[in-house]
Amino acid sequence: MAPTGDARSPSKRPRGSDDSGSDGDSDSDCDGGLVSDLREIVCLLRLIKGGANKDGQKMCQQIVASVAADIQTMLEETQLKFEQERQNLLKVLSNTSKEQCENSLNEEYSKFQETYDLFCREKDAHMQTFRALFSEVEAEKKKLLEQYEHHKKTETTMLSELGKTFSEKITYAEQSVRKMKQDDKSFIIFRKSIGSFLECGSDDDFDLDDE
Repeated sequence: MAPTGDARSPSKRPRGSDDSGSDGDSDSDCDGGLVSDLREIVCLLRLIKGGANKDGQKMCQQIVASVAADIQTMLEETQLKFEQERQNLLKVLSNTSKEQCENSLNEEYSKFQETYDLFCREKDAHMQTFRALFSEVEAEKKKLLEQYEHHKKTETTMLSELGKTFSEKITYAEQSVRKMKQDDKSFIIFRKSIGSFLECGSDDDFDLDDE
């Protein structure tokens, strides 16, 4: 880039016109021209350096700004990408969690329904068994009551018959005793009569009992 200051190109002096002079003047002019040329070269270098510094600083600023813009763009794109991935992940997790919850609920409900159905079937079977046992117990109870009533009636009949038999036996025994007493009295009277007739005994030998 060209420098912006007031720069002048070093003038080239013709050396042929000065050759006709003396050697001292020629050497002095050569030294003065060289110094002047060096000074002009130094000035030009300084001007070039200053312009280069300004242009370099501007270019650095542009580069930094461009890099910063690129970095900002990359950060925004990365952030947007992360946000999209996060939203997708949340959506997937939400759907997955919902599906898992629904599947778990359906599975648990199926297990509960199966257990409930089994319980109902076993309950019906147990109720039928209970009813059968209850009916059997009631039948046995009724049978035992009938046997008890029959046994009680039999005992009553037997006791009645025994009472009647005892009464008959007692009556028969009383009649037998009375008859025996009557027979004894008749026998005593008969002996007494025979004894008085034969005179082989007294009246005291025979005691008449009027029972």
